[in-house]
Amino acid sequence: MTPYPQIFFGIFMLAVAALVGWIFWILPKWSRPGIFFAVTVVPDFRDSAEAAQILGSYRTQILLHVAIGFGLILLGALVQRPAPLILGVFWLAVAPLVAVSQAHKKTLPHAVAHSTIREASLVPRSAQLPGGWALQFGPFAILTIVSIYLGVHWAQIPDKFPVHWGIDGRPNGWSERTLAGVYGPPLIAGALVIGISLLAYSFSHLARRMPVPAGVPSMRDYPHRIAVLLLGVEYFLAAMFSLVGLLPITGSPGVAPILILAGAILAAALFLGRWVSHAHDNLPHAVSMIGDGMPDSCWKLGLFYFNPDDPALFVEKRIGFGYTVNFARASAWICLALILFLPLFLLFLIYISHQR
Repeated sequence: MTPYPQIFFGIFMLAVAALVGWIFWILPKWSRPGIFFAVTVVPDFRDSAEAAQILGSYRTQILLHVAIGFGLILLGALVQRPAPLILGVFWLAVAPLVAVSQAHKKTLPHAVAHSTIREASLVPRSAQLPGGWALQFGPFAILTIVSIYLGVHWAQIPDKFPVHWGIDGRPNGWSERTLAGVYGPPLIAGALVIGISLLAYSFSHLARRMPVPAGVPSMRDYPHRIAVLLLGVEYFLAAMFSLVGLLPITGSPGVAPILILAGAILAAALFLGRWVSHAHDNLPHAVSMIGDGMPDSCWKLGLFYFNPDDPALFVEKRIGFGYTVNFARASAWICLALILFLPLFLLFLIYISHQR
């Protein structure tokens, strides 16, 4: 049994809350020049007193929401009740987005007409995924090796084994030595990795292509950096689900290795996030267009893009980094449904097998 489990849980959740707070604190800076809280503005608006006031109010709300969310989670752990825990996690996930939408609304009066200039590079940009097939196959190779190892050591797996432990170190979730019970984690990870790989491929081929500074190689442009970030997510999922898949043989890893692994993952995530967000650093000196060429009216609450006149399926987010879908296209809803369906379907199959 883990000594002082609430302390370990509190430290872990404090780190999670701090990460959420840092991401939303720095989020307004992760956007193209001439974009402020998903609104097209003049390039020097970010340095104005009005922008400072909007940003200050937004960051105050972020700190308040993070404190409330962490407090609810900690309360749930101390009284051992799920309701405050669930509400705290929900608060951390949703409340900061409400603060973003409120800041977007405050910025709208300062909007300027977006540029109608269209710029394009005469040099074709390579749409090849980073690392080629060798690096892209890596997550699947990890999961395949783990699956083979489980098959070879099938006799060593107990008929019933723990797969989840509470914060006190005691097992509170069990599985059985069945195909679904043992191979469920690698299968779920495989489905997730396939979905993320398809997303990376779609971003490279179907996303709206924005102008880039002359002379910048394709391996440093925004779509390539997003593909590298997604590849890192694929390796992370493959590693985590492999560790979960090996639990029938290894047993609980304990708290210390989990905290070390969480710290390493956090450091890697911060590095990749910073590297991706710097993709726009040179744009003010090379791109003459104001904003990103998309009308502000198509960005609902500053978060969702809906433009029936835009043929693009994916567009760059206006706040934060990455892509979002054009919700006006039916294919966007099909993609979202497929992304959600694959892992949920596998989870349903595993749940059904455990009920037998």
